[in-house]
Amino acid sequence: IRANQLDHYLGPQKTTITSPDGKTIDLGGTGKPLVSHIEFVEALSNSVTQIRTLEAAGGTDRLSAVNLVENIRQVAMEARMVLVESFGEGSDVVNEFQRDLQPVFRPGSKIET
Repeated sequence: IRANQLDHYLGPQKTTITSPDGKTIDLGGTGKPLVSHIEFVEALSNSVTQIRTLEAAGGTDRLSAVNLVENIRQVAMEARMVLVESFGEGSDVVNEFQRDLQPVFRPGSKIET
């Protein structure tokens, strides 16, 4: 289910469909994803930041915070797989996603461009 959701929002939108009788129907639209990979990375980053802030304030224990961040990391890994299937390994979208995601899970790391 999660992979389908990620594909729906992060993958390019269909601009045509083929009916059972073989006719192609134009759906209009641009084919762009509903959510850009940049917006998705920002959402993941905000979530991780909120979890770490909550932990630092004593609102949750270390184990719970680690588990939550790990769950977000798993979602990021699944999102990368969707982007690879949609845009191809080594595409600009996948490379940007990986680069933008690095500081989310490795605070203080330098981003190489």
